[in-house]
Amino acid sequence: MKFLLTSFCFLCLCISLFPSFSSSAILFQGFNWASSEKAGGWYNFLKSKVPDIADAGVEYVWLPPPSNSHDDGPQGYLPKRLYDLDTSKYGNKNELKALVAAFRERGVKTISDIVINHRTAERLDSQGLSIFEGGTPDTRLDWDVSYICSTDVEFKGTGNPDTGDDWGGAPDIDHTNPKVQQELSDWMNWLKTDVGFVGWRFDMVVGYAPRYTKTYMEKTSPDFAVGELYEKVALGSDGKPLSNQEAHRQRLVKWVNDAGGVVTTFDFTTKMILGAAVEGELWRMKDGNGKPPGMIGIKSSNAVTFVDNHDTGSQKLWPFPDDKVMLGYVYILTHPGHPTIFYDHYIEWGLMEPIKKLTAIRKRNGITATSSVNILAAESDLYMAEIDNKIIVKIGPKLDLGNLLPSNAQVATNGQDYAVWELK
Repeated sequence: MKFLLTSFCFLCLCISLFPSFSSSAILFQGFNWASSEKAGGWYNFLKSKVPDIADAGVEYVWLPPPSNSHDDGPQGYLPKRLYDLDTSKYGNKNELKALVAAFRERGVKTISDIVINHRTAERLDSQGLSIFEGGTPDTRLDWDVSYICSTDVEFKGTGNPDTGDDWGGAPDIDHTNPKVQQELSDWMNWLKTDVGFVGWRFDMVVGYAPRYTKTYMEKTSPDFAVGELYEKVALGSDGKPLSNQEAHRQRLVKWVNDAGGVVTTFDFTTKMILGAAVEGELWRMKDGNGKPPGMIGIKSSNAVTFVDNHDTGSQKLWPFPDDKVMLGYVYILTHPGHPTIFYDHYIEWGLMEPIKKLTAIRKRNGITATSSVNILAAESDLYMAEIDNKIIVKIGPKLDLGNLLPSNAQVATNGQDYAVWELK
């Protein structure tokens, strides 16, 4: 009995520490690559958009890196003084806290972009070696070259070898160092208690071994967390994705498992295949087992789907076809996984109303991260699927659907080359 009670308590503790990814979370990326240039500050501007964003039915808003950053990286991806939230190009700490509070009042939680693979030095010592400062009067996050990976010879690191891919733009941090792990975790927990963040978007997780993401998850207990494992899919001689991307999505799944299984990752496989498929090649949207070809086809509970973001959309790095963006949202907002809405598309492109219709359909029918998908057609000009026996989605210009649509299907929304029906 004592063993059973102990096991039950441990199970309850795990449930309280880590989120359940079997339900469904809709994310909203609340910035783009140019947001740091906004006159008057991005935090103040975005606060005026809180009602519109909340009306989309999103659970989480992902905000940009909040810390002081090198002048060459105003977007926050070259962080320096991590505790210094007053000199970010997006605004100061009080403005950030006001934005987080405004979202919270509307029932929307905020997650912070966390850039911990690398860090820029505050200054160089008399020997030309990097000196890092945390941004506090004490010594928190005050590091020297012993905290830089020894394989990062450009920055004269004397720490342990890098456990992931090197990034040449800034010193790579040695995550094997227990002090690094503790002080970064303390900072992240401070972002939770002092600012109000509830979770993380881990930047460039290929830069360090997934076991360290597991460490940071355990030490900070986020409500939701997603890692950016950005790797391009395999391409054919024509520059298009190969039809079989099994290896690509398996790498995503392996990272999730190696990181402890309680973190999500962006489903780059789905994003890249879908971007090619909507250009008259919708046959791509079914794998050899009749399942979705992306990560959502094999581990949808931990897959965060998206159409574009600040990298792929803003910087035109593998962007989704502009004239087919709504088809991308029709797919991700009706399918399993945790879909993400991009600020640009929702606010600047005028797609607010059609996207809101899709999120309403998703919630009304209880579509979750682990919903079932029955693919009815995957042809060059037609993709149709039934989700949870509750809705049917159609993408593509083909009008003759034959007998694929049952008599109890009622149109819930439609637009150029797409339609969604609810089964009554």
